[in-house]
Amino acid sequence: MARLRNARPKNVSGAYDRLFDNAELGALASKIQSAVISSGNELERLISRRVRNIPDLDEFLTQQIMPDGVFLVRKNEMKKCRTLDFAGAEPDFMVFKRRENIQTCHVVELKDGHVFDTKKSSAERQSMHGFIERNAPHIQYRFQAHFCAFNQKDKHIIWDGFKRKIALSEAMTGQEFCELLEINYEKIVAERRENGPDNIEFFLSELVGIEAVRRRLLELLDVYR
Repeated sequence: MARLRNARPKNVSGAYDRLFDNAELGALASKIQSAVISSGNELERLISRRVRNIPDLDEFLTQQIMPDGVFLVRKNEMKKCRTLDFAGAEPDFMVFKRRENIQTCHVVELKDGHVFDTKKSSAERQSMHGFIERNAPHIQYRFQAHFCAFNQKDKHIIWDGFKRKIALSEAMTGQEFCELLEINYEKIVAERRENGPDNIEFFLSELVGIEAVRRRLLELLDVYR
């Protein structure tokens, strides 16, 4: 998990300041939000460094038969690709896999959470299937769509979280994604947990460093003694 003490919020709107009527507490809440966003980016990095990345997608797609194995494409490389039509809506990952003479392209949206509103769920599905429809006729791969909620272990819960706007077969757990990539799911989970204790320590230290909060906490602790 991302370290809270290293969070550097890019946009501090003042919304949290107004919510708590306290600028210091608002700044801490902004750091938490920034760390949550960073955690999603960190997850992508943890995955990509465990799988062979394709450095030039255009060149890779010139092959009618790809090498045996698993190959990953991230958004940065997709943006440079001229062979495919992303229409400004790149998926999080493309996974090219060849095993037992079968080669497939798995298009993956990766989520840290699993609950989305109906509008967002519909937009995610439309973007994914629009991409596949535009590109499937032009390259020699069987496409499969996946919506992965990395931390959820029940496909039905993921399906419900997407308001059933995706097919149940398109819902993917983190364990299934790692099996597709042939990497260890538990090692990624363990690595993400390493910063948990430090995040708690930093959060509590910052919290008691805010005079108004510290004063109220002391009052509450006195009540519950």
